[in-house]
Amino acid sequence: MKTFFLPRIRDVLFFAIFAGVLALGPQMLNMDGDLPRHLLMGKIVLETKTVPTTDIFSYVYEGRPLIPHEWLAGVIFFLFYSKLGLDGIVLLSALLLSITFTLVYDYALLRCGARFPSLILVVWGAATSSLHWLVRPHLFTMLFLAIFLILADRLIRDEFKQVWLFPVLMVIWANLHAEFVAGLLVLAAYCAGWIFDIFLKRTNINFVLGKRLGVATILSILATLVNPAGFHTWETVFGYVNNRYLMLRIMETRPPDFSQPQFLILLALLIFCIVLVLLRIRKLGTGTLIALAGFSAMSIFSARNVHLYGVVAPVLLACALTGSAEIPALKTLEKIFAVVERSVRGFLWPGVTVFLLSGLLLGGQLGMVNEFSAKTFPVRALNWLEMNPQHGRMFNAFDWGGYILFNMWPTQLAFIDSQTDVHGDITREYERAISLEEGWQDVFTKYDIRWVIIPKKWHLVGALAFQGWRDVYHDELAVILVRP
Repeated sequence: MKTFFLPRIRDVLFFAIFAGVLALGPQMLNMDGDLPRHLLMGKIVLETKTVPTTDIFSYVYEGRPLIPHEWLAGVIFFLFYSKLGLDGIVLLSALLLSITFTLVYDYALLRCGARFPSLILVVWGAATSSLHWLVRPHLFTMLFLAIFLILADRLIRDEFKQVWLFPVLMVIWANLHAEFVAGLLVLAAYCAGWIFDIFLKRTNINFVLGKRLGVATILSILATLVNPAGFHTWETVFGYVNNRYLMLRIMETRPPDFSQPQFLILLALLIFCIVLVLLRIRKLGTGTLIALAGFSAMSIFSARNVHLYGVVAPVLLACALTGSAEIPALKTLEKIFAVVERSVRGFLWPGVTVFLLSGLLLGGQLGMVNEFSAKTFPVRALNWLEMNPQHGRMFNAFDWGGYILFNMWPTQLAFIDSQTDVHGDITREYERAISLEEGWQDVFTKYDIRWVIIPKKWHLVGALAFQGWRDVYHDELAVILVRP
């Protein structure tokens, strides 16, 4: 007898991730200052029906070329925000993450053939990626990476022939987030694996398959050019990655510190990956091994890539677990899961989850308030500025730039924000000023800065006060100083 009211394992996974993200919503909104800037970009695009290609956010870079490689994510974020407020942004994030890992589980189960090992692998990957569960465009990247991986893996197995789908997806991805490069790396890994198989004189080389891989890769590369900045979008990608100054100064671009507890789950997954590959290497294709090695290395070199590894590892390691259902310790458990799953057809549970939890969140029944926290952003200071506007150029804290722009643009442009400086020029001057390095006063003279809004605890506050700058507002977090 089929039971239509019981959830399947995939439904439980979907519910757990969706509910987990809702619970983390207030934290995810306030971990950095990127979201307000994305919201502003989305608002501008929707109101003007154009995508800015010159900088209109920082007076330092005003008029210079701008690479809006995340404009589409900003539009989607703002659409949800305009209808549902920040609750809508959290709901979108929950939906993206739960769909991503449900797709990963479905494919891992298809390749592994055992529910429990697949579930453990996917939950492990999700937990690893949770280090970067922030409300940013990279949530779209995680979903598109999962789709690209699945389609590419099916393509290499000759189970999928619709090559045109890769460039179509890439056009969307390249306008959502700069990490679209991850999709190209997946295709490149499989192409390299196919070529290696030829040199290794493997039998049964499928040249039609190689042609499909090559076409998918070339068309996907060309598809990345379909964006407001054209080929200039690659300047941002390579310029940022090759900029050692910025890479060393941004915390998330540094290598993960495995002495910190939050990175131990990544370390464990990396070790498990190495051990599993050594034990079951014959079950993994050459392209799969190259992709695993590449994304493993990326997660070691930069903490910013951890969320990618959390998606890649479960998909690619699943086939190495083929036959695990026959392990004595798992056999009985797997039989129980199989019997239950065969009798369950509760396919509506993901929809019920979204509908029910969304209703509870929007109705204020979950006891959570999704807002920009006054402990993170200068909320009270900007409320004061609304009634007491300051004139002239301002100097602001890096992490506050996006929030200030979202609330004050176009009346006030920022000195710096988390999206503006991809070259490092302004970051150097910013660091010189806040660190009170030799010549720090020159920064304020050079840009004719008339007032500042910075954290109250900074030493710069005392230095400016000593120079005669007036304290016109302060609270527990922020201070506003005006030049004499």
